[in-house]
Amino acid sequence: MTEMWDKLTDDQKTTLMKRMLDGKIMMKEGMIKHFQYKIETLKMVKKMLDEC
Repeated sequence: MTEMWDKLTDDQKTTLMKRMLDGKIMMKEGMIKHFQYKIETLKMVKKMLDEC
């Protein structure tokens, strides 16, 4: 991996770093959406139990 990194131009390194960061951001956003869905589901269950 380091050999490949050394052979890249500065523009290619910048592009690769941006893509890696974008990937991390997308992963974190996906986790946030998952937790939001989970929270909504738990609130719904709590509401259903409160009505019983």
